[in-house]
Amino acid sequence: MKTTAWLLCAGLLAASASVNAQDTANTSIDTPPRWTTLTDSVGQVIGLRQDQQEGWKTRNESWNRKYEALGEHPENHPTYIRLHSAREFDLKGFLTGGQYDKWKELNKRSPRLEPNNPPGTNMPSDR
Repeated sequence: MKTTAWLLCAGLLAASASVNAQDTANTSIDTPPRWTTLTDSVGQVIGLRQDQQEGWKTRNESWNRKYEALGEHPENHPTYIRLHSAREFDLKGFLTGGQYDKWKELNKRSPRLEPNNPPGTNMPSDR
């Protein structure tokens, strides 16, 4: 009887270790910030003024050239975070406070990424 109880406890202990194991490979903590293209639809969502639209397009071309120069998997490149930070700094100076807040909201990684979202955003299409 004691042997059976010990074997049962040992089996439960071994099983609980595998059940409680967590997959940490896909945590958002290690995930680099998402690169969102500065498309016209994103400009409409954040409320660009008429006088800002040309600067928006120029910035998009400039930053995307630098982003594409990082290679096939830019988010894995060692300088990606610095490039992303520099672009954010540039946009913070270019956009108004409310526009920049909307921009930051669009850039949040979301588990609800949907195929029918407006181009260049991760915002649900019903917003």
